[in-house]
Amino acid sequence: MKRSLLLPALCLALATASFAADPAPASAPDFSSFKTADDLWKEMEKLQQPPAKEPASREEALLQVQTWFQTQKVAGEAFVKAFPTDSRSWQARLIILRADMQLRRFSGQKSDPAADQQKLDEIINAPEAPAPLKGEATFMKVMTLSGSLDKTKPETFATFVKAAEDFLAKYPDHPLAARMKAVEVRVLSDDPSSASEALLKKIAAGSDKDLAAQAKSVLDQRQKTAELKSKPVDLKFTTVDGHEIDLANLRGKVVLVDFWASWCGPCMGEMPNVVSTYGKLHEKGFEIVGISLDKDKSAMDGALKKQSMTWPQYFDGGGWQNKIASSFGIQSIPAAWLLDKKGMLRETGLRGEALGEAIEKLLAE
Repeated sequence: MKRSLLLPALCLALATASFAADPAPASAPDFSSFKTADDLWKEMEKLQQPPAKEPASREEALLQVQTWFQTQKVAGEAFVKAFPTDSRSWQARLIILRADMQLRRFSGQKSDPAADQQKLDEIINAPEAPAPLKGEATFMKVMTLSGSLDKTKPETFATFVKAAEDFLAKYPDHPLAARMKAVEVRVLSDDPSSASEALLKKIAAGSDKDLAAQAKSVLDQRQKTAELKSKPVDLKFTTVDGHEIDLANLRGKVVLVDFWASWCGPCMGEMPNVVSTYGKLHEKGFEIVGISLDKDKSAMDGALKKQSMTWPQYFDGGGWQNKIASSFGIQSIPAAWLLDKKGMLRETGLRGEALGEAIEKLLAE
């Protein structure tokens, strides 16, 4: 999770790891009273505005955002049904698909990238669909590829980057071009292939100052990581409960240094897997030390208790200015560093099954 703030309600909603048990959204309103395409379209434009009410709880935030997407979907379906030949029906189709993709996520349903891409292709290939809309659909199609990114499969990164480059070549002036460039840099930051290094250097030398700064930051971080891998990681700190931790004393064990925060949705989404892996492999010589980027200690404590995170934690209330995170150049979380028995940094950013597999491999060395 980068240092950016989204709509508070949406950010809170997306921060949860599982949505299946959350309350269903309220029934969407009936749009049959709108008799003209212009009137219904004006209403649909209003519905694109995010909820203005500040949610009082996580549950309220989820319900609020789910209802927002559900209403957009129903309105779009009403427009397509009532005015199928109106040129705006293609925009309505995209609104329907975008809302449906979000609602599936909230309900815990498995995504179907192939089906989503097929619907996007219908818009992209429609002769009557306006060019800006085709560009937006193409952008969404590229974004669907992000779900298949896998560090153990470099080809997934190559596929995404090619699609992103194709979009930028075809739609260089599209309103979403800047966002595509920013997303591409974030993807390249995780791309383990040598090709990503060359592309990042090209972006860093470009005329877009903000994008160049992001690319330079990624390259700097890669350099720091390479330096860290040249010798055992040196880290000492006092835990929140007053114990002294020195990684030098953990030689002979496989150690995960986990940079996280309670407000980080991806961190919390991955935490059940980390907890499960710790429970399975701790007795075999696996240790975790946590570096919390929380500012609120009570929020951190709540997450530790809720997720059953029993390993040592460092907390100084600095947030992004956390002393340890800053000293290592951490600029986004989750950031998971896996150290071998010699204290050498071997892997970064592993999640899911790949994390457990890598730990077991290092334990066997």
